[in-house]
Amino acid sequence: MRGVNTDASLLACLEHAFADPHKPDLVLATGDLVQDETRQGYERFRELLGKPGMPVHCLPGNHDSIEAMQAVLSDAPFRLCGIGDYPPWRLVILNSRTAGDDGGFIATQELENLQQALGTHREGHVLIALHHQPVPMGSRWLDTVGLRNADAFLAIVDRCPQVRAIVWGHVHQASDRLRNGVRLISTPSTCAQFLPEADNFALDTRPPGYRWLDLRPDGTIGTSVVWVG
Repeated sequence: MRGVNTDASLLACLEHAFADPHKPDLVLATGDLVQDETRQGYERFRELLGKPGMPVHCLPGNHDSIEAMQAVLSDAPFRLCGIGDYPPWRLVILNSRTAGDDGGFIATQELENLQQALGTHREGHVLIALHHQPVPMGSRWLDTVGLRNADAFLAIVDRCPQVRAIVWGHVHQASDRLRNGVRLISTPSTCAQFLPEADNFALDTRPPGYRWLDLRPDGTIGTSVVWVG
């Protein structure tokens, strides 16, 4: 895909991460796990990610098949959307995929689930993950396919000071900024990257990559991007 053997690049990223002296405690896969929506693709993902035995939190992207994900990635160690509690942290994994649209939308029930998840975790820290970017990336073409109801989503976040960070995929580039005290973090792709701040679709020259997230007891976050290539 776009000149990259995606199976080989994903495997290289996983091998690099698991060889690190600081072993990861879990994997957060922020969508577009499979480009062609085939069951075989998710079975390959399960084969690669299931071996280490650690929790793998998954969410769907605009190129994913919800039905195939539910069929293949619903058993441990995989968790499809929902909540993951790692005291004092809570992960809230949202579905922003909407059929027939490369942009995202968080359904009313999903927003209600978010409010409930935040309301029952007021004393700890929360990281929210979704596929589509809830803020502009400064790229004209890419910002036409962001989160369509970002205002409703961010209004909930703004009322909840326990939210420390929002993490997303979709944009195939790394970014890290602050909004109202909340870290806004995008992660690169284990495939090809998109050129930042481009008006029209263009690929970056950066290789495949992944992001480390260190969720600390005091609510701060350490993070770094690793480029594999």
